Amino acid sequence: MTLLNPLALALGLFAVPIVLMYVLKLRRRKKDLSSVLLWRRSLDDVQANTPWQHLRPNLLLLLQLLALFVLVVVLAQPAYTRAHAIAGDLVLIVDESYGMQAHDVRPSRFAVALQQAHNLESGLNSGHVMSVIGMGAQPRLAIAESSDGGAIGRAIDSLRVGASSPNFLAAMSLASSLARSGENTRVVVITSRQSGISILPMVVTFPVEIHRIGARLRDLGITAFSAVGAMGRTKALVRVGNLGEVTAKSDLDLYVNGQLADVRPVSLDPGKEQTIVWTNLPPSVRYLACRITAGDDVAMDKTAWAVIPTPSARHVLLVSDGNLFLQNALAAIPSVQVTQVKPTDLQAASVANFDLVVFDGGSSHLSPSAPGGTPILLVGPAPGTIGRLRIGNWTRASGMAATQVVSPGPLAGVFSGVELGDVHIARARRLQLPGLMQTLATSGRGAPIVAAGQDGSRRLAIIGFSLQESDWPLRVSFPVVIQNLVQYLTPGLSLGISNLAVSQALKLSPPAGARALLVTLPDGSVDTVSAPFPPFTNTSQPGIYTVRERGRGADSRYGSAASFSVNFFPARPAPATGPAVQQIGRRGPHSVRSVPVLSNVDWVFWLLAMVILTGEWWFAFRR
Repeated sequence: MTLLNPLALALGLFAVPIVLMYVLKLRRRKKDLSSVLLWRRSLDDVQANTPWQHLRPNLLLLLQLLALFVLVVVLAQPAYTRAHAIAGDLVLIVDESYGMQAHDVRPSRFAVALQQAHNLESGLNSGHVMSVIGMGAQPRLAIAESSDGGAIGRAIDSLRVGASSPNFLAAMSLASSLARSGENTRVVVITSRQSGISILPMVVTFPVEIHRIGARLRDLGITAFSAVGAMGRTKALVRVGNLGEVTAKSDLDLYVNGQLADVRPVSLDPGKEQTIVWTNLPPSVRYLACRITAGDDVAMDKTAWAVIPTPSARHVLLVSDGNLFLQNALAAIPSVQVTQVKPTDLQAASVANFDLVVFDGGSSHLSPSAPGGTPILLVGPAPGTIGRLRIGNWTRASGMAATQVVSPGPLAGVFSGVELGDVHIARARRLQLPGLMQTLATSGRGAPIVAAGQDGSRRLAIIGFSLQESDWPLRVSFPVVIQNLVQYLTPGLSLGISNLAVSQALKLSPPAGARALLVTLPDGSVDTVSAPFPPFTNTSQPGIYTVRERGRGADSRYGSAASFSVNFFPARPAPATGPAVQQIGRRGPHSVRSVPVLSNVDWVFWLLAMVILTGEWWFAFRR
């Protein structure tokens, strides 16, 4: 025990006048009386107040002196020395994954986590710093090594719970990089029991404290959903699991193209799963949705979606005086819509609204009128120059056999699986190809007769002979090669995959000439992806996404479109057991150090003084 203000003890001298009031004589006026029998009590008082009498025991005097002593001690500020543990810098990791959205604790697990984070911020020791990390699929550093309580509080409030799984390894790696050299550091992880975090994924040199939030969870969720269309029918499969701790019942609704198509009852014990299959859905299905109607503590796993992939429509303009071979070959491609015009009716403005322009025969001299980004297929062209492609005169070679050439890259599949050995042509144009075009088929003398490739900003393909002067349209290889050339020239809007997981990136393959793609998210917002079309990564919302090409030319309705689904099917580890707060990790010799701290206890003496003064007042006026 020590005194922070020992000079205040000098106030104890006030005890002297208090004592003097009890020993000094009171001066009274004299008066003659006939008898003092009735004034005996007054005589006692006179005797008690005789000057300089001996000090007699008196409770009031004792209480007053005791009150003075206590007040003097209060003013002297008594304190005692105690050891205080300083943990040093703090790195806080807050789980932002799907498990924190549960409402088994009120108002939600994430709200409770933010409150705990603010409590830790308020207890940060002076001279130390705090970092805040949001733990989702990828860790997010909200604030680094700050001692500003206001800034740390705003960083905590900026955290947002999402639909991804927690990446504990990446979060701990980031936390390790924030540990200051020579300073004590501890890491606090606030997560849910369902995250399964109970051991460290890496070796660390600082203590780790895990705070688990969660109670008795109720969660009936969809764990898998898929659909496929084949042979005029659509099949779908859904798997439902009880991920909670109590028996769950619900109806399972199936929606086809937005319309309710079927309802199935589901009743599962904890830890059990049920698989439901639909095998005879109509062929017109474009997308499906499956929904659990009963609500519980988790909302995100109640709905799942599936998209049936369909080829994107491609609009082809055929400029010809009449060629049934070409017309039938193009019309046989399911995703192609053919519009045929005569060369005299061609207008350059309308060409820009098509994905591909096919010039047949002598009409090919009109090909320069096609916009620079529109792909072109030339069949039996007239002599001339198109870009850097030179088309010469006819080379007569009756009975000349054709031979395909193996080409690497995107053109490798044009002649895949077909043979041209039985194809004969009467004559072909002399072709001088630019460096970015590849020969796909040659005549018997080795001259190129079919070629394709890039010519500046557009794709270009050429068949250097007239179809009417060959037997190729009578061969099986003809419609196959035409379809492959159309696919190369106008790949359409290809997504590569139609059903993704939350936060999975999607590779976009836009059609030739496209400058931008518009992606409509489930909440109605629109993202724009521009050339060179990086992978689309904004897939954090479960639901149906629509990708549409921004219209080209005067008529935007020709912009192709495609859809894909994003579902919430995260890994579900076993819930972590053990206490709500767990200490793990390596605790170094200086991870926590003690320093002497003075604790003021004057409040105890203030309380004691109030009690004594109250007792003295009661004793003095008890009569």
